[in-house]
This record gives sequence, C-alpha cells and structure tokens, in this order.
Amino acid sequence: MLSRNVRSIARNLLDRATRRILGPSIDKLIDAAFERQIRPVLDRHDYQLAPERILENRYLAAKKINPLGERTGYAIVPNKRPPEVGDLPVPPQELWEGYGSTAEEYLSMGREHVAAMERLLAQSGADLQNLTRILDFGCAAGRMLRFLPRGHELWGADIKAETISWCEQNLPFNFLAATTFPHLPFEDDYFDLVYAGSVFTHIIDLPDAWFLELRRVVRKGGYIFITIHDKHTLELAYSKYGESKSVAWFVELLRRVDEEARFSAQDFGCFSFEGGSWGGFPVPQVFYDADYLARKWSRWAKLLSTTEEAYGWQTAVLFQK
Repeated sequence: MLSRNVRSIARNLLDRATRRILGPSIDKLIDAAFERQIRPVLDRHDYQLAPERILENRYLAAKKINPLGERTGYAIVPNKRPPEVGDLPVPPQELWEGYGSTAEEYLSMGREHVAAMERLLAQSGADLQNLTRILDFGCAAGRMLRFLPRGHELWGADIKAETISWCEQNLPFNFLAATTFPHLPFEDDYFDLVYAGSVFTHIIDLPDAWFLELRRVVRKGGYIFITIHDKHTLELAYSKYGESKSVAWFVELLRRVDEEARFSAQDFGCFSFEGGSWGGFPVPQVFYDADYLARKWSRWAKLLSTTEEAYGWQTAVLFQK
C-alpha cells in the first residue's frame, strides 16, 4: 500500500506536458528509480504495514495487538456477560502465556503468585484485604486477578487485545487494552496497589517512563510490586533450572547469547536481547542487576524489599509511593 502511494505521488507530480514529451517510458523510469532508491529506504526503516510488524517497529509510539490477529478487516465481539458469582471459567490454553501445561497447573501458579505477593506485602506492613483498588499491569488472561478479594475494585490491563476481549466476556472484573506508550487512562493517585508479574522482564523501550506512570496512578502510601529477571535468575538458569524441560528452550537461548555477548562475566546494570516468539514477533528478554534497579527507582519511590525466587526464578521488588 505504501509503495503504491509513493509511486502514485511521483507520477502525479509530472505535468501533462512532460508526460506528452516522454511518453509511456516515464513510468518505467519511475519504477526503476523506485526500486533502486526508495524501496531500500522503506525496507531499512521497517515501514511495513503488516500487523505482525507493528509491535517490533520502534518508530511507532503506541501499539497493541489486533483483537483477532487477522487481516480480514472484520472484528466481531460477542455480547456476553461475565459470571458474577461461582467458579470462573479457565481461558483457552493459547492465552495461558506458558503458565502450566494443564488447567490445574495454570490455576495453581496464579494462586501461588498471589500468595507470594500477599506475603511480601504483609512483611512490609500492608494487608491485601485493605488494598481495595488494584491494577494488574500486564494481566494476560487474569491468572492472578481471579485469586484477589472479590469485593475489591480490580483492574487488568494488557496490550494483547484478543486476551482482554476474552477477559471482558468471562471474568467479573474491569479490563482495558493498553498500548506500549507509557500512559494509563486513570487519574492520579487512583490505586492502592499496582503489580506487574513478569512484565518488566520484557519492557525494552522506556522502562523508567513506565515505572513513573505506575507511580503516578498509585496513591501516596500505595504499593508497586514488580518482578524481574536478575543476576540470581542467571544463576538459577545455569544450576537449578538447567535441566528443566519447561524452560529448556530459554536456558539454551540464554547460554548461546551469553557465549556471544559475555554478559554474565560483566558487572552489568541491565542487558537485553530478543528471544522466543509471541504473536509472531521476537520477544525482548530484559535482565537487571537488582541493586542497580532498586538504586535507580528508589529515587522516585521507597524501596521496601527485594526478594529472590518470589515469582518462579524471578526476583520481586516492592516499592511504596
């Protein structure tokens, strides 16, 4: 589409007199110049319009995944009311984001991660029962939200609109499809708690801006709970999880990248690389030195705790505004 538009503009700039003089050969000259001079520029700057190219284009400011992931141009959302009481449905496995291979494992991991977060909050003097406005930033299909107190005002946000659509139809909470631009449509000081489980492990663009945005929407005295890949994660990958089948692909990828970049031999503050696939595009994998991250972000919020292996092999960092 973009290529056709560029060619059309070039041709329309020629006045009728010029076209009468040069005849049909002018179109061939334009096509040849386009292929030689313009197309390489378009390709190099990634100006492709295919949906699967959008999220990896660093020149676009705000992105989300198409609700259907199709190129048909049609999007139909069923008019379905989620249940208000009783057992909540389990999402289809393609929305589990790799958490478990059975429904029991998927639910168990959600319950376990909420319990770990509640425990770390309690150790810092916070009672989850009293934190009545909560945002799950990067909620996926609501794996953790479903185990929070039902009487609370619960919100989930994610860039994967297809998943958010399923949540809105099947879970009795509040959801929104966000974009990758660091902005959330909430007023200042709205939430008591914002948590992000395995989200900053993949935010390669503007992580500081995103942290400040989470801080903005949390009230004074409220909490921000974040999990990260860190140096301890690296140690676990090469020891405890080295033979684990569930993360074997990631450990092998980590080894290959480490052999090339030698990041584990350096005193790094942060490093990232692309690995794995999500929705057809490479996924950024981000690792921090937990002390480096705590030192930087504690300028903007009070660091309460740093806890290794609080979320699988990830480290949890708890801040208070």
